[in-house]
Amino acid sequence: MSATGPYREIVLDHHRAPRRRGRLAPPVQAAEGVNALCGDQLRIEVRVEQGRVVAYAFEGACCAIATATASLLGDRAIGCDADDLAALEHRFAALVAGEIAEDAELGALNALSELARYPARRKCALLPFATLAAALRGESHATTEVSV
Repeated sequence: MSATGPYREIVLDHHRAPRRRGRLAPPVQAAEGVNALCGDQLRIEVRVEQGRVVAYAFEGACCAIATATASLLGDRAIGCDADDLAALEHRFAALVAGEIAEDAELGALNALSELARYPARRKCALLPFATLAAALRGESHATTEVSV
């Protein structure tokens, strides 16, 4: 689909009115995600019970892509365990890299498939995944920027 079609509307909707924005009541697992070069700062909090995410919230100062991805990811993360989310992240990374076409497992996250045409913006979409994974591992920080 084109960047002007329904997928673009999904991304814009989740940027303008993000779902699950805010904080969870303690106790939670949380991590801060930062991409210093583009300025994205994100905090993701999750509550895990019996190995599965049962609550998710995020907040931060992010670009439209990172905000929309964090919002869409929250909808998808509920009910998943760390392995499910790692597999989802792998599929999503392949989607935004243009390595795979739409994937039913990604659901509404397919709306970000246009990022295959914009390599510099992929790290913005991957930051929420990296931050969520860090929170689940008990780490306090994450980034998708590569050190040289």
